[in-house]
Amino acid sequence: MPDPVNVTIDDIKVQVPAGTLVIDAAKAAGIDIPIFCSHPKLDPLGACRMCLVEFPSPRGSRLDTACTVRVSEGMAVVTNSQAVREAREAVLGFILINHPLDCPICDKGGECPLQDNTMEYGPGASKFVEAKRHKQKHYPISDLIMLDQERCILCWRCIRYLEEWEDKPQIGLFERGGETVIDVFPGQPVDAKTSGSIIDICPVGALTNRVARFKYRPWELRKTPSICTHCPVGCNLRLDERVHTLRRIVARENMAVNDEWICDKGRFLHQHVDHPDRLKTPLIRENGALRPATWDEAIATIVDRLESIVEGPAHPEGRGDPGGRPASTLGGIAGGRVSNETAYLFQKFIRAFTGSNNIDFSEGSAVRAQPAGLSAIANIGRSDVIVLVDFDPSEAAPVLDLHIKRAIRRNGAKLIIINPRQIELTRYTTGDKGAYIPVRPGESATALDEIATQIQRKKEEEKRKKENRPSKEHLPSSPGGSAAAFLLPSALLASAKAPLFIYGPDAARGQTGRQTVAALSNLAAQLGRGEIAYIGHEPNGQGLRDMGLTSDSLPGQLPVADPAVRDRLGKLWGIQPPAQPGLSYTEMLEGGVKALYIIEADPGASPRIAAALSQLEFLVVQDLFLTETARLAHVVLPTTSWAESDGTYTNLERRVQAAPAGIDPIDSALPGWAILTRLAERWLAAPPPDSAATPTATADWKRKKRAQATRTGPTPKPWTYTSAQSVLEEITRAIPAYANLRWEALTSQGQQWTVTGTEGRRKKEEGRSDPATVETVQATSLQPGAFRLISGPVLWDGSPLMQHAAGEVRQKIPAPYIALNPADLSSFFLASEGSLPSSFSSNAQATVTSALATVTLQLRADPTVPTGAAWIPYGLPGHPAETLGAGRGEPVSVTIAPDHPSLE
Repeated sequence: MPDPVNVTIDDIKVQVPAGTLVIDAAKAAGIDIPIFCSHPKLDPLGACRMCLVEFPSPRGSRLDTACTVRVSEGMAVVTNSQAVREAREAVLGFILINHPLDCPICDKGGECPLQDNTMEYGPGASKFVEAKRHKQKHYPISDLIMLDQERCILCWRCIRYLEEWEDKPQIGLFERGGETVIDVFPGQPVDAKTSGSIIDICPVGALTNRVARFKYRPWELRKTPSICTHCPVGCNLRLDERVHTLRRIVARENMAVNDEWICDKGRFLHQHVDHPDRLKTPLIRENGALRPATWDEAIATIVDRLESIVEGPAHPEGRGDPGGRPASTLGGIAGGRVSNETAYLFQKFIRAFTGSNNIDFSEGSAVRAQPAGLSAIANIGRSDVIVLVDFDPSEAAPVLDLHIKRAIRRNGAKLIIINPRQIELTRYTTGDKGAYIPVRPGESATALDEIATQIQRKKEEEKRKKENRPSKEHLPSSPGGSAAAFLLPSALLASAKAPLFIYGPDAARGQTGRQTVAALSNLAAQLGRGEIAYIGHEPNGQGLRDMGLTSDSLPGQLPVADPAVRDRLGKLWGIQPPAQPGLSYTEMLEGGVKALYIIEADPGASPRIAAALSQLEFLVVQDLFLTETARLAHVVLPTTSWAESDGTYTNLERRVQAAPAGIDPIDSALPGWAILTRLAERWLAAPPPDSAATPTATADWKRKKRAQATRTGPTPKPWTYTSAQSVLEEITRAIPAYANLRWEALTSQGQQWTVTGTEGRRKKEEGRSDPATVETVQATSLQPGAFRLISGPVLWDGSPLMQHAAGEVRQKIPAPYIALNPADLSSFFLASEGSLPSSFSSNAQATVTSALATVTLQLRADPTVPTGAAWIPYGLPGHPAETLGAGRGEPVSVTIAPDHPSLE
């Protein structure tokens, strides 16, 4: 830290580190200096001159900008002299010459720094009588942001944010003098994935939210601190509600997580909370159609049907023996957006009441995930080499992408990318700044092994030279590929002091995932340093794992076979969970069970999965909307969104954060934990399944607790949860790592659970990844004319929440498509290699076939896709990638038949 210096500001002596900006030194002294262009997260500029202060000296005084001058020993500053006051009046007078007087309709009215500074420091009257100059108003610079050039005061904040943080200079200054305007470059709208941040930092109403504009007055809003649940970063934000409607979302500062930025999805995607299509009442299937029902009727129907399936003749072992094989009749699947409280009670319900470990989520038991995630988001900036293995933060976690860019551009970190496709961040791997290693799907382990081999070769060579041994000594051979392509990445890692390895779900699924995680462990061991971090795509994936929502792990990510853990949970629950691993997400969806309970997930959007779900004896869906999966259900339950109910979520760095309810629940929708509590109460109170009781006959079950003499064996303890906080209290007793968490301490900045005591979990994961136990997966050869299918997340997907977004957001959902390298695509049209015929249309269609399914998609050219491969993002409308087999951890090959195979 720089040495302290002594400064006098308005006769107040203050000691601050050398090099501190005068404006920050003044804050330390409790003195406010008005600003417009200055921002603590942007580089100093001095464009607006609002912060002019006086610097007296023996040679006279001078006025200078407090946001650009840095303090020195003995410096004196005057912030409120006559000269300073006159300068401020003049600056504000010039700003207001052409500024429109539309404060009554401006979204910034009431929270506008220009209003505040004018009232505090401005002139009482204007000296100008000329007519104001007019510029463009209501001018869209993107699908989501509106620019009013008349309101702009040319502070450059928007320009600087996009340049300094996004590294996307997409806005500039045009014209001169009084005609100067902020504008986008011709034909290039703003498309940065955190572009909405320029709305927050704009000091006037020049940049406004197209989704929220004219829908609120700032002083009428009820503001609730919350977090984002669209990706695993868990950015801090604020919910602004008016008249029981969520009007807008703005960023909230948390330096440990998101600084003060949020991505555009987190900012603009919230209309689903108030959407008229929200489920408002339970639905029961009757005579082939879903009809409205009461909560008591729906709960009774679910319990009676599930209990009869679990304890019926098809399940002779009854409710399951903790030491025997798991029940295969019933399973539970949750989406990655559910809260910790709902996830914990869901797995407890399935295990305690059905005797089954059939509980999972899409990135659950099939993914070899490091149990502790990333040690800290702040550590990204401290890493000198960052390795991304089959993970694209630009699409999966845009604010994490900002942190990585910052580490590269400000701290000189090097970037190594191992991915089948050239993701956006590959632009930072040119020259000696890093390396991009293209791999075929499922073969990332080979690249990692090659890097480790190169490092070992270098070590052996240096050791040989030091010991003066002959050069003919045998050195390890490369496992495959061109060794020259790995020289730079191996050299970067060999010299790295703090390397960071980040891998995603696509690197860790299935058998090839075991190889990849093993190769990462081997490489880190070869280096003797470095952190390995798994980051999923699901928003609360870490929390779901911690809560035990996987078929092979109990709460705390501990193995189901551990008798000590089962015994501890048995004392807490009243009944022990079963000892054998259950069915995985894929196994349950593809016919492994007779009944399914699905919470806030829509696997039925894939026609192939929908066909399997339609064969179930009983399907319960708990969701916000009547999704494709819900349309197949026998009972549908309306649940609340994250904005309507209290809950906690655990982000990618194990930070547990609270999301208090910001608006009232819609109609009769209930929080997930409350629905599960009702089900458990009903199950404990219901008669055995062979009773003649009917749902209508048991409507008074809350008052009449019937005897259960026919049941034998342990019985779960009563569920007495009255709030999300009461569920969290049990979580702190069930999961040792969560023992010190308290709701009141989580609502501001959150709290990380410590990695101490995770040795058992790490041993479990490392055991999965032990190279000695991993069988080599042979690369499958392609048939002539076939392509390897690659997939990955995109920010703007076709999820149910996106389908119920505002029109400005919905139009960002891409039509289902498949992308090929232009060289491959040109071969379909008999064109010269690497080029497309002029008659090629972006609306061209193709029939795509895999071993599992056939779909019809738009055909696109994309140079980021390698030759011989085809790219289909996850989560597009209709789930084409998943339907064809992507995301199962197995290589997928497809054949493509364009509608017009030749153009002569």
